[in-house]
Amino acid sequence: MSNPIALIVDDEPDIRELLDITLGRMNIDCMAAPDLGSARRLLSEQSFDLCLTDMRLPDGSGIELVELIGKKLPQLPVAVITAHGNMESAVQALKAGAFDFVSKPVDLQILRRLVQTALKLEQGETVLQPAKKDGASEQVLLGESSAINKIRTLIQRLARSQAPVYISGESGTGKSWRHA
Repeated sequence: MSNPIALIVDDEPDIRELLDITLGRMNIDCMAAPDLGSARRLLSEQSFDLCLTDMRLPDGSGIELVELIGKKLPQLPVAVITAHGNMESAVQALKAGAFDFVSKPVDLQILRRLVQTALKLEQGETVLQPAKKDGASEQVLLGESSAINKIRTLIQRLARSQAPVYISGESGTGKSWRHA
């Protein structure tokens, strides 16, 4: 089994090197891009298990990359690296579909936990597909309508983030999750 591969997108060579060394010690191979254009090219040529991107890039925003990945590679967890104390940018990244964010200066212990969690999500199997006719699937979201399919897509997007989710509705409408 080969090592997971991470895409690191940051215009600062020192940050790219720090992330490469840190992830390398976790047995994660890395490819680096200094800008949005290079990241797009690498994403079209190679598959990745994780993406870490800076918020500010010389040719665009990390949010643009988060949105691109959300549309074209929805199973790829992406975390955004933000300037210290910039919570507004972090919230913007989560709303765009980022899995999580890391503040600069990067706390390596927090980064390692984030990466481990992201890789577990990326490798996890989805339980949101329609029920199998042979009854093989134990946990499913039943239905085939466009509304249910839209909910499946939303759940998969939210499952990649650390954001809390509030579910409301009338009693008896199926808000609870039961394990078989």
